[in-house]
Amino acid sequence: RFEKDLHGTEISVAVVVQKMVQSEISGVAFSVHPITEDPGQLIIEAGYGLGEAVVSGSITPDSYVVEKEPRRIIDKNVSDQKKVLVKTGRDNNWVMIDKEKRNIQKLSDEKILELSELVIKIESHYGFPCDIEWAFENGKFYIVQSRPITTLKKTNEYEDEIF
Repeated sequence: RFEKDLHGTEISVAVVVQKMVQSEISGVAFSVHPITEDPGQLIIEAGYGLGEAVVSGSITPDSYVVEKEPRRIIDKNVSDQKKVLVKTGRDNNWVMIDKEKRNIQKLSDEKILELSELVIKIESHYGFPCDIEWAFENGKFYIVQSRPITTLKKTNEYEDEIF
């Protein structure tokens, strides 16, 4: 800004410095149920390893439906995840998961509700339904991306904000 003599002007620029999260668990969350379009529910999808596995559809993630008020888990579908995408050196590689770990719920109920709080805060901040990518590493959630849910019908309460 100083080099271009823009330091006195009001511009909206964000510089993001991120680290590569070596996620143990990752996934996506929708602050409005994307199928029923119920604004009182959110959905979290979770899988072991890097988020690319969930986003690309390479695995079937767990799915958790959370009612916003009162905050409670109303549905859980735990998937049988046989492989995990991990970063090794400069490459991402698929690794087989031990049989005893394949059918375990990826996020504990406590972590589902913790992530739900973040999803609701993000939606409240932006003022529209959000599609959020997240990662979990060493006991901490990282939000790696948030954008509007663009698949909702234009007849919902958020029409003016996202369409």
